[in-house]
Amino acid sequence: MARKGSAEKTVPRHTRIDDESWIWESYDPGIQIGEGTFGKVFKVKHKSSGEYWAMKVVNREKAGHSAVTLLEREVTILKKVSHENIISLNEVFETGKKMYLVMELCEGGELADALKEKKKYTEADTKVIVKKMASAIKYLHKNDIVHRDLKLENILLSQNPDDPDDKLHIKVTDFGLSVEKGGVGQDNMMQDFCGTPIYMSPEIIDNKTYSQQCDIWAMGVIVYILLCGSPPFRSKDEDTLYDMIKRGEIDFSGEVWQGISEEAQDCIRGMLKVDPAHRKTASEVLYHPWITGNVSEGNHHNVLEMMKMWKDELKVQEGQNSAINGDGTPDTADETDGDRTSPVIPESAPQSSSNKANGKTTQDVQSRKGSGGTKKCGGGSKPVSNSSRPNSQSLNPSKPLLTPGSRNSVGSGAKSPSLQKTSNTPTTKGVANSGRTGAGQAAPRGRGTRK
Repeated sequence: MARKGSAEKTVPRHTRIDDESWIWESYDPGIQIGEGTFGKVFKVKHKSSGEYWAMKVVNREKAGHSAVTLLEREVTILKKVSHENIISLNEVFETGKKMYLVMELCEGGELADALKEKKKYTEADTKVIVKKMASAIKYLHKNDIVHRDLKLENILLSQNPDDPDDKLHIKVTDFGLSVEKGGVGQDNMMQDFCGTPIYMSPEIIDNKTYSQQCDIWAMGVIVYILLCGSPPFRSKDEDTLYDMIKRGEIDFSGEVWQGISEEAQDCIRGMLKVDPAHRKTASEVLYHPWITGNVSEGNHHNVLEMMKMWKDELKVQEGQNSAINGDGTPDTADETDGDRTSPVIPESAPQSSSNKANGKTTQDVQSRKGSGGTKKCGGGSKPVSNSSRPNSQSLNPSKPLLTPGSRNSVGSGAKSPSLQKTSNTPTTKGVANSGRTGAGQAAPRGRGTRK
């Protein structure tokens, strides 16, 4: 059995059995702490170690092929990752009819529930959460894993084994929509339309190929919500919401922002850049002066921004020289369009999401409301299943919400909806979604399947 909190990754055992009674030779069954359409969640105790875990029991026949496929993908990813701020999978049992996932128990529940209780977090506490979240995302991206559904409901609060007083020890969970890329470059861009509306990045909404930078956008939305209690883009109408996201106009004019430092606002702006090529990476977020506390370091621009700044400065200098020499126009006129300059992008620089994947074959095309075109599915990455995905806390599907609102899941209420999946697996307070392999509170997602 993988040891909880181990510094080195031990691949969880995956055992196929004929009789579930074999499981109870190693675990003492405990109380039921969640239930959904596809199964139940129990708090169990490992007999030899005395440790408590969350055991998610999923009925394969009720879940259906597509939901089981998403669950298996999540299990595959969690078997490969090991980070203190990512939920851990301990063991998997499988029979012909059921799957038993033994996961880390996070009794602090969802960060979304904690925020609902607090209304908003202090800047100091938010900084602690962001540092841990950025560290987890940096680790995933370094290993070519893109989460694609990062949101408050998918961040759990857990007990820090090294610091019992740490009340902000988070765990990123729910990898049902996550994908493993084959590396960097245009051939490894993604096209699947998925996620939760208020957290979706402009390039996903705009039907463009996208990269791991979609996770950074979602992280920026989370930070904004933590500091003021509401999302940066809100609308009752889906099309209007998408238009607002694509414009990327962030409002810091509210009274609550008067007490927030300029460094925090600058960090948020960096994560919510509409152009993913100019958006900060997880590493750049970790080295931002707001996170490090060293304001004297100044802001860390990414490579493309630094190149554009350098070119703009060069243009000004050449313009001044031309004026001194009596020339009517600077030599750089052919390289500019009005006030804009086009930075030279080296081959090693990140590809802009506005570039369409070359040579991609699409399997299906379906019109999407408000998209202004058609949505391609498939090319550039592993496709996401169109059918419903499991969710450990949802009992019944509900209409997607565009802003955080009331929830009706077991223990807490409905989560912000995730497109391309539904929530129909066991849920619980303090345990990860049954449709996910995390331990902690979960909630329903949006029901509209998009392709």
